[in-house]
Amino acid sequence: MNRDDYIAALQAVLAAHDAAAEATLVGLFAALPPRAQEIHIVVHPDQDGEGTFSVVASLSGPDLFVLNKAIEGHRYLFDVRHTAEGLWPEVPYFAHADAAFSVQDAIVDTAMAWVAARWAAVAPGRTTLPGWVYGEEGYGTTDPLALPA
Repeated sequence: MNRDDYIAALQAVLAAHDAAAEATLVGLFAALPPRAQEIHIVVHPDQDGEGTFSVVASLSGPDLFVLNKAIEGHRYLFDVRHTAEGLWPEVPYFAHADAAFSVQDAIVDTAMAWVAARWAAVAPGRTTLPGWVYGEEGYGTTDPLALPA
């Protein structure tokens, strides 16, 4: 599978989870504590490049523990898990080092665009906080995306 095929397959998996991610964002916006200053959504690809990843929200502002505790039930927009039946959700999977491209960069770039679209669909009128979406540890080939309030 080349990079373009991988991104297309990943986009299809993410699209199947649009409604769930949008509901998570709506819940997050409703739970925002007053002292929160920004929303950060980080794409966490696995370090081995096998294709698993999580998309997790956190807040910035004073007393991060208290801020993030307030949104605890609304932090995961997408989360790939290993189960007895395999990966869930079932994302394209690579054996270690079998890809001819950076799987982590492809995941981050694709997931960032997906998050930005989910944000645009539900944020207007629901939050006054700006947000950012970016890849963990510098993964991704694009700069962090600003998510407008």
